[in-house]
Amino acid sequence: MLGKFKVSEKIEMKEKNGSIFIDDDRSILISISAFSTLRRDLIKNIGRDRMKGFLNRYGWDLGGKDAEKALKLNLDTIEDTIYYGPAMHMMKGHVKAEPTKLEVERKNGKFSVHMEGTWEESYEAVGHLEQFGKSKSPVCYTLVGYASGYLTKICNQTVVVKEVACQAKGDATCKWIGKSLDYWKDESIVDELKSYERTPIVKELEETYEKLLEERNNLEKSSIIHQKLTREILRGNDLQSIVKTIYETTKIPGMVVDQTYFPLAYGGLSFKEVKALNDEFKTYLRKKKSANPIATTVKIALKEHTYLIAPIFLQEKIIGYCFFVYPDSVRINDSRDEMILEQIALVSSLSLLIEKTKFDTERRIQGRFLEGILKGEYENEEEVYRRGLFIHMDLSEPYRIIAVNYETQDIDMHKELIFHEELLEATIEYFSNKKENMLIGHKEKRILFLVPESEMEEQEIKSYFNSYLRFLSQTFSATFFAAGISNLSESIIKAKDSYRESLIALRMATPNKRVVCFDSIGVIGPLLNENNQDEVKKISCNVLGALLDHSELLETLYAYLLNGGNLEQTSTDIALSLSGLRYRLAKIERLLGKDLREPFYNYQLLLALQTLILIGEIKVNGV
Repeated sequence: MLGKFKVSEKIEMKEKNGSIFIDDDRSILISISAFSTLRRDLIKNIGRDRMKGFLNRYGWDLGGKDAEKALKLNLDTIEDTIYYGPAMHMMKGHVKAEPTKLEVERKNGKFSVHMEGTWEESYEAVGHLEQFGKSKSPVCYTLVGYASGYLTKICNQTVVVKEVACQAKGDATCKWIGKSLDYWKDESIVDELKSYERTPIVKELEETYEKLLEERNNLEKSSIIHQKLTREILRGNDLQSIVKTIYETTKIPGMVVDQTYFPLAYGGLSFKEVKALNDEFKTYLRKKKSANPIATTVKIALKEHTYLIAPIFLQEKIIGYCFFVYPDSVRINDSRDEMILEQIALVSSLSLLIEKTKFDTERRIQGRFLEGILKGEYENEEEVYRRGLFIHMDLSEPYRIIAVNYETQDIDMHKELIFHEELLEATIEYFSNKKENMLIGHKEKRILFLVPESEMEEQEIKSYFNSYLRFLSQTFSATFFAAGISNLSESIIKAKDSYRESLIALRMATPNKRVVCFDSIGVIGPLLNENNQDEVKKISCNVLGALLDHSELLETLYAYLLNGGNLEQTSTDIALSLSGLRYRLAKIERLLGKDLREPFYNYQLLLALQTLILIGEIKVNGV
């Protein structure tokens, strides 16, 4: 394509004075290594971006001058004039050029052009690989500038060439695309156009000074805010006080939320506004359908507001977020506001850590106090009441003891301890936002609660602890949780008896009924005590006889008796066919030597089963 241009004939060498002329222009030869050294020194002295602009403009001037010569040749077509440029480029030893596409359209005395091609053995790519090694981006800056300057002069309007592949990056060839401005989308060549701007160094220094001045002001404001935040922390003020201080200083509305985006504190906003903003942001998250937490500071522009969000980290976990909220029309100072918001996130993390530490300490004190009450360590009621006042609890009023039990699959002791710690941590987190005044402790594989009657009545307790157990089941899906609730007790000295009642109730819990109250057990519970337990156990074992060796049959019998002999309901409860159920009932009758249709005998069997369950001798229904 370019072979018809005999540009090599235009080279003249005068040996007497060592001059080289190309098209009557005196030229010089320079080695690739020397040019690469120049590039390296330019990067060192003025930086990579300014070096790129310098070489782009240098190439532009070279291309423009060659275009002036090409126009004087009055070639047959505009296409020939355009192709003459790559031929000149090759003749000067810069590159092996091969145009692959050319579209030209005349418009109002100008030419709109779309041109593509390849470069091989670019002197810039070769030099870069020798001097620096492989590049992450194209490096043929003078070639791009040359092509842009040449086409711009020929087409009588600005043409910008972009290098889209480069041998210095490891690509097979260098590839480029050139278009006149009317063919480019504005946003795709912003950086390229900027590199051709001839900004004087004095102007750059002025801009740099203004940026440094802005940064100084930002740092000064950030420093003032840091000092105020530090004072708030040292004074022991809470998150609300911190957020209020930030708003008074910056006049930017904001809020701090937990990891579920529940508002913890806010400034410059009413509660109604906070709720509306929270709903707007949660709607955005739902539409985005991303389960990943926001792990870095981000700016999110929605329909009516723009949010600047920074995560709050505590012990390498995201525990919440700090928000700056801007009306859509407000211009954001990104760098300054990000710096301030990240400081707020850091201080919020410290504040939440202090609150968590205080809460954990209080819970541990309460746990030890409750354990001492259950062990009967205190001499009289007055001593317990007095100690209760220290933790702001009135223990003179009636109360209930709730025992929450968990059963894990077979795991070793080390994993068991880790699980227990995680369970306590989850419990503390669950109750950290609750306002109920109760004692929380733990004993063996149980979490214990002492709940005054003024806080919750029996039905409220059942609903409340059903919600708590659901939370635990969601958090620890492989574990079964159940709760037993004691009767209402009038005396704190009898807490040990209430604890025993909660354990008895706990033994009656099933997957279908995970929260059991002691008073729902009937007469068996109150009749059992330490003095008669062995005798009652002996009687119950005699009633059940050989059936005690068959846990599957015990479970079937228990379900049958609880359902009053209803075969269909029993079949559903234990997931067994009616024929299979009848077979088991017949086997039970053979082992017992009794007819299960006899009501009085059935009542004795049910009492025996419940008694052995209550004293922990047998387990049925997976409990």
